[in-house]
Amino acid sequence: MARFTMRWILAAICCVAVAHAAAQATVTILNPPATLTPGQAVTLPVQFVKAPTEPEKRVVILLQLHQLPSMAQVAKAVADNAGAGYTGASGTVPVTLTVPANASGAYCFRAWVSPWSLNRAIVAQYKSYPTNGTFTYLWSGGGYGVTQNIYYMNTLIAPKPAGNTTYCSGLAFETFVVPSNAYNANYGHPQIGNIATPGQMETFRRIWYGVTDSEKLAVRALPEWGAGREITDFEEAQEGDFVQFWRWSGSGHNPVFVNWVRNTAGQITGVRYWGSQSSTNGIGYQTESFGTSSGINRNRFYIGRASKPRDQADYDWALGTASTEATPSTVLSAVEGWREY
Repeated sequence: MARFTMRWILAAICCVAVAHAAAQATVTILNPPATLTPGQAVTLPVQFVKAPTEPEKRVVILLQLHQLPSMAQVAKAVADNAGAGYTGASGTVPVTLTVPANASGAYCFRAWVSPWSLNRAIVAQYKSYPTNGTFTYLWSGGGYGVTQNIYYMNTLIAPKPAGNTTYCSGLAFETFVVPSNAYNANYGHPQIGNIATPGQMETFRRIWYGVTDSEKLAVRALPEWGAGREITDFEEAQEGDFVQFWRWSGSGHNPVFVNWVRNTAGQITGVRYWGSQSSTNGIGYQTESFGTSSGINRNRFYIGRASKPRDQADYDWALGTASTEATPSTVLSAVEGWREY
């Protein structure tokens, strides 16, 4: 079980930025002003164009003002679309920050386009599990369905079953909580979303497991506890999302989304996912199709995404950055008028 230690997960989260370097975005700060005045509120359009291979579907924009030549940060603004992030393969976002009242001299603007979600860490987590039958499937009598003891704030929330058995909700819950705990430890956050106590985490878990929710489960738990949001546009789904779906037979499943299956016309006909299911006798990948009377009921397919706090990872995980250092702005003093007399 050493592969699932906190140290390993922290290393995985730190390494994903390196592995992700090929998929990024170009960033441009449009029309930076040649001159500024102390106390001025300046709005700059920040343009981004994501690479075709970039998986992140929602982004946030960070804009900073730096004094030259020291590059000391003197002002900062974050544009996150009221917490929802900005969707689309490209976009132009106006960002406003205020020049300090005591500013003078030369300055430059710097911008970053960063992931909205925690999916990068979740993908690293789920890909760490063996799919060779080490953890088999057991629903009835399977306890909490996790591969290890799951803790929150040093309190045991979901104990590992006696055997190496799993089931969908338990494994998905683990795949969310373990990297979230590791991320918070690495970036200095005391809690996941609005889950402020172990008791609240137990309430969150019960929703996720379907104990107190009979339809959306994980997809309800994430937004209800400030840990993510529901994604309603199928075309916005991305690897690492948590899904809850129901088949026409009445059975349900709570795995991690990998990708859509499409026909030659590009229409979504099915889904490939990772989780624990009887068809793979435990942890593995599976593909199922949508149907009108059999297979997955498209109207009962729900997608949830874990959100990422605004923190140092916005820079560590940035998809792209831009700077006006080569064309600095000059702050004109507000009291230079006395020279006219």
